[in-house]
Amino acid sequence: MPRRQTYHHGNLREALIKAGMRAVAEDGPDGFSLREVAMRAGVTAPAVYRHFKDKDELLAAVAGECADRLAATVTEAVAREGGNSLARFRAVGIAYVQFAVAHPEHFRALTVPGLSARLPPDKSAEMDAWHDQQRRDLEAGQHAGEIADMPVQELLLAANSLVHGLAHMIVEGQLGDVDDERAKALAIAVTGAIGVGFIPRDKPPGDPLRPGMKRKR
Repeated sequence: MPRRQTYHHGNLREALIKAGMRAVAEDGPDGFSLREVAMRAGVTAPAVYRHFKDKDELLAAVAGECADRLAATVTEAVAREGGNSLARFRAVGIAYVQFAVAHPEHFRALTVPGLSARLPPDKSAEMDAWHDQQRRDLEAGQHAGEIADMPVQELLLAANSLVHGLAHMIVEGQLGDVDDERAKALAIAVTGAIGVGFIPRDKPPGDPLRPGMKRKR
């Protein structure tokens, strides 16, 4: 059993959320108890109930923490991007991969089936609004001729599958040791590939995120 720890008022809640996050990533939302979370945090079971009345409330806090951290990372990246709709869309994917590398526990928990359904209503509404805005931005890019005229849902599915797959490979160690700089380079490469497409061209297009880089044939 972990050594009992002493927490200042306020940071025990954060420690319990972090312990809950690890429990979700390892056992799923339904595979652990509050008593196990208390053991992970190194406190007694009654201490948990001073911050969370039940397991559902803890799961809502875990889901909210993960969503907030991801939203902050992506929002900051898009705000820095001054390009067109395609450039902003790529910035979202690159930020997602960097988020996974910087916060692997958050990434693992956030991608566990069932956790997103535990988001508090206000957080869920914020996520829906953000996704709606992203769809509108893609549609505007299509009207401006910046993005191919194909169903937006197909674009989103393809792009999400690509960046999530890359993030998963990195976090699970399938690509070796990857720091933030390497993660960004990999994300630029894969989002560039999907942005260009696989259709042959007489002259390979350049990538504005990697100026002067020669493409291998």
